Amino acid sequence: MNPASHNADNNPRTPPTVSSTSPSDTTSPGTISSKGRLLDAEDLARKRARDRKSQRAMRERAKWSMQCLTDQVTALTQALQNETREKEDLMSRFLAVSEELDHLRVQKAALQLRLLGNGASTSKPESPDGTSPAALAPHEAIPLNTAPTTMSDQILQTFAEARWEAYAFPSHARVEAYPEKPDLSALFDGRPNRIIDETSGVVGDIVRSYKEIDTLPKQVAVHYVMSTLMKWQVLRNKASYDQMPEWLRPLECQIQVAHPSWIDRIAWPNVRQYLIERPGIAFDDFAGAYSASFFIRWDYDPNHVIITTSAAEGGGILINPIYEEHIRQLKNWTVGDAFRRKFPELSTLVDVYSQPEHVP
Repeated sequence: MNPASHNADNNPRTPPTVSSTSPSDTTSPGTISSKGRLLDAEDLARKRARDRKSQRAMRERAKWSMQCLTDQVTALTQALQNETREKEDLMSRFLAVSEELDHLRVQKAALQLRLLGNGASTSKPESPDGTSPAALAPHEAIPLNTAPTTMSDQILQTFAEARWEAYAFPSHARVEAYPEKPDLSALFDGRPNRIIDETSGVVGDIVRSYKEIDTLPKQVAVHYVMSTLMKWQVLRNKASYDQMPEWLRPLECQIQVAHPSWIDRIAWPNVRQYLIERPGIAFDDFAGAYSASFFIRWDYDPNHVIITTSAAEGGGILINPIYEEHIRQLKNWTVGDAFRRKFPELSTLVDVYSQPEHVP
């Protein structure tokens, strides 16, 4: 026997011969670590425990981050809601103050104009040569009004008298030129407090004080009627008289019979005559139904009733010439059901002007 082979078989210190086997045979049932060292079952269990701990910590961090973001979103949402409520409260208070301011401006204007008029009479004045109203030319004969019966009458009558005196006696006061068309800027919130003529501003404040006149076509139509009539009552010349729609020019009864001035601003001539002949109809009863019920037949965009001029042209807001021509035709004015139920006879008179054969 070969001694070498005998020593190999019986000496436990001699390493066994390594055979050529596959890598899978050398790593099973353990695994290889990141350093290439073979891991036994205990090492593998510790590694898996560390992995589970790391994953648990990662989940906790993700959960904590998500909770923080959720809390931030909740806090921001609450802050936004609080700010929105505060803005809504401020807007409500602003609207209430604006409405009160409108009324105060009207009252202030009445007091200022009363002082400006220096106690001027609101009855129909005679001509400079003392002739009677019957002998005056049509453009010189203004309506015969009673003392003011409403706040708007007080403002407009006093204003017209004071301005007429300024134009009739220019040496006594500063006279401002009248524009050809009334400026509508005073109808709009946020517009600069600058108007082309005083009449447009006073009329605009009055129109805005009537909340029932709640659409732009109605506001512009009323402003046009009032400012055009006021311009003639101030100037009292043929040009301003001719500029008025024919149906707005005073009837004989308006010149000869004393009546409240609010009647002169009603569009339909036969309605004006009816109210003068029946003085028992009070302004509050009539205006409450009329302001909310009358409307203009206008089938187009309401915003198209006005135009804005450039800075070179004065930078004002004027009536659209197309809409001006539209409202100068009385057939485009009418009243709704509320007015018809309260004043059926007046409604019949209004409808006369809608008939095709009617000629103003």
